[in-house]
Amino acid sequence: MADPRVEKFAKVLVEYCTRIQPGDRVLIEATTAAEPLVRAIYLKVLEAGGHPVPLVQFPDMFFPQHEDMLTLYGNDSQLDFVPPLQKLAYDQFESRIRIHSTTNTRSQTAIDAVRAQKRNRPTGVITEAQMRRGAEGAFKWVTTLYPTEAYAQDAEMSFAQYEDFVYRAVHANEDDPVAFWRKVEKEQQSAVKWMEGKNQVVLRGPNVDLTLSVKGRKFNNSCGTHNMPDGEIYTGPVEESVNGWVRFT
Repeated sequence: MADPRVEKFAKVLVEYCTRIQPGDRVLIEATTAAEPLVRAIYLKVLEAGGHPVPLVQFPDMFFPQHEDMLTLYGNDSQLDFVPPLQKLAYDQFESRIRIHSTTNTRSQTAIDAVRAQKRNRPTGVITEAQMRRGAEGAFKWVTTLYPTEAYAQDAEMSFAQYEDFVYRAVHANEDDPVAFWRKVEKEQQSAVKWMEGKNQVVLRGPNVDLTLSVKGRKFNNSCGTHNMPDGEIYTGPVEESVNGWVRFT
C-alpha cells in the first residue's frame, strides 16, 4: 500500500515550495531510489497544470553529486563536460525540484580529490544559472531528500525510524502540511519585519558575551521555498564588527 506521507510530501513541494502554475515547465531531478516521490510529484505537477520533466538517474550517476562512474573513469574533457539537458532546463524552465536519494553515502570516499574537484566547473555553470534566474524571479527551485537505507545507516536508525524522522521534518504527517508551511512563512516574515532596521545583536550567557553589528543588513526568511525542510531567519554581521568571546564546551 502506498505511503500517504509521500503524496503529502509531493503536495508540499509542488503547491508550497515551488508554487507551480499552469504552463510551468518543471525539471524533477532524482535517483531511481526516489521513484515513489518522483511519481507523486509528477502527478501533482500535472494537477497544477504544469509540465513535469523527470530526469531520473542511477544513484552512482547523479549530477551534481555522486557521479561515481564519471569521476572514476572519465578523462579531463569528460570531467569538464556540462550536461546539456540540465543546462537547457536551468536556462529556460520555470522550476526544478531536486531530490537527494543516494544509496551509498561513502561512494566517493576513495575517489581522487583532484578528479572530483574538476567537476566543480560544470556544477558551477548550472548553479550560476539557478541563482541568477532565481534572483530575477524567473526560476523557482527547491532541494530536498528522500529517505533511503544509506541515510538511515548514517543516522544510526532503522529505516522505518528514519522515514518517520524525515516525514516529521517536512510535516508530511500533518493533516494539511501546505497550511502548516504557509503559517511558518507568515510567522517568520513577521519576525523579519520586527528585525528590519535593527543595528546591533548582543549575545550574553554563561559561555558567551558577544556584540555584533547588523546595521544595513537584510534579514532573509528561509521558510522552505528553497530547501525542504527549513525554518530559519538568517543574515550576516558587518565585517570586523564582532567583539567579545565565546567558550565551547
